[in-house]
Amino acid sequence: MTDAGVDIFHGSQRRYWEAEFEGSDLNFAGWLKKISGQPTITVGSVGLDKDFGDVFTDSEFESSPASLDELVRRYDRGDFDLVAVGRALLQDPNWVKKVHAEKYNELSTFEAKSLASLS
Repeated sequence: MTDAGVDIFHGSQRRYWEAEFEGSDLNFAGWLKKISGQPTITVGSVGLDKDFGDVFTDSEFESSPASLDELVRRYDRGDFDLVAVGRALLQDPNWVKKVHAEKYNELSTFEAKSLASLS
């Protein structure tokens, strides 16, 4: 795919912190970068303590803000180049500004009803 012109890979998975293969803690984006040498994007429950699956079966579903320490550790190690954020931004459009300003106590809990904003 790199030979065909792909210049960045988006390694989407449910939980960015989960290893893709036994014996290594690299996630999907980490392996894409290691194998291709191209920049990568990671995503998957970034900044939240629960993955996305239950949101469709539980109308009261909530996912609280979670530490970004593991994300930063992997970024600093060079596992990926960019981070995509989904649900946290649906709940709070100012999420990035709050994280940048280190106002972690102001981050919102994701609620299933936030998906209604997409319709």
